[in-house]
Amino acid sequence: MKRLAGALKKAGVINKGNFVLTSGKTSNYYFDIKKVVSDPKLLKFISSLLALKIKGRATCIASIGFGGIPLATAVSLKLNLPLVMVRNSVQSHGLGKTIEGYTPNKNDVVAVVDDVCTYGTSLKKIVKQISKTSAKISGCYVVIMRSNKKISVGAPIHYLIKAEKIMS
Repeated sequence: MKRLAGALKKAGVINKGNFVLTSGKTSNYYFDIKKVVSDPKLLKFISSLLALKIKGRATCIASIGFGGIPLATAVSLKLNLPLVMVRNSVQSHGLGKTIEGYTPNKNDVVAVVDDVCTYGTSLKKIVKQISKTSAKISGCYVVIMRSNKKISVGAPIHYLIKAEKIMS
């Protein structure tokens, strides 16, 4: 994981200051994974690591948001699995769906992919929407785990690297 930590640092994903996280809570640092998804070599590297953790454990890949969906897309391409895109909320326009792309069914096993997990807010939203489809969830797979506490999101959480490994 030294290689991953070095690559993330080199990409400049660590930002210091005052930030509001998805949970609404504040932090004095922020991981900007959008820098990862805009760098083809780094995106290939990280999506390969995620794919290794997921391979054989899912029939489709799901995600939400600007950080998660590009990662999930890269993983779905690598594993040749359908992509499930979950919206934060029902849209008042278009088809008004919360799940776009592939809709999992009772025969599917879903791997949820996201960029960073601090409190599990985004993961809980995805798990809640996927649960409505009767599909099983194999787990949530994130690049960076910020929390040192056990987080309950309705599925096991797997991560590539802990935040402190990048910060040190």
